[in-house]
Formats: sequence, C-alpha cells, structure tokens
Amino acid sequence: MLTPFAKYESPDLKKDFIVDCTVEHTTNGQTTGPSDHVLQAGAVDRDAPSEASKNAMGSLRSQLTTLQDDINVFLTERMKSQSNEADLDVERRLLDEGVDEDSD
Repeated sequence: MLTPFAKYESPDLKKDFIVDCTVEHTTNGQTTGPSDHVLQAGAVDRDAPSEASKNAMGSLRSQLTTLQDDINVFLTERMKSQSNEADLDVERRLLDEGVDEDSD
C-alpha cells in the first residue's frame, strides 16, 4: 500500500507530515475550494472533486488530499505566527527604542 508523506525544513524547524492510514480519508479537502464566505454568498463549487474510487489509487488520492490539508494548515499557522512576531517586534521597537518602522 502506498502511503504519502512530506517533509518541511527551514533554518529553525523540521517537520514530518505522515498520513494516518488507520482512518478514512476523503477527496473533499478542508483547505481547498472556494472560501466559506464565497459559498455563503451563493457560489457553487463547480470544481469539487469526485469521490475517490475504492482501489489503491483512489485511496492514495484521498490520502494526498488529507496530506495537502495538513500542510496548508501548518503553513498558514506558521505564516500567521511569523507575522504576529514581526508586528510585535515593530511595536516593541516603537515603544522601547522610539524607532519609527519606516526608518530602516
């Protein structure tokens, strides 16, 4: 059986993404497709994926969707965290050092 995985490496972090093959997966990703806002406005997802077939390739396809979701969530949270740290750094510099952020 094929089991997809991914590795993330940056100067400060290494992370492995491994699909749990003991749970059922779907091709309906949580982080793909139109946003909830767009769907609530009445849009229809015409590009929604079909259900995975009940064979090895169908299983792999749904596992890859789960893997993609896991990676998207991780990277989004990491970007938000880095953005918050940058904002705090600017605020700290303004309050502690009296440095204007445009002065760099």
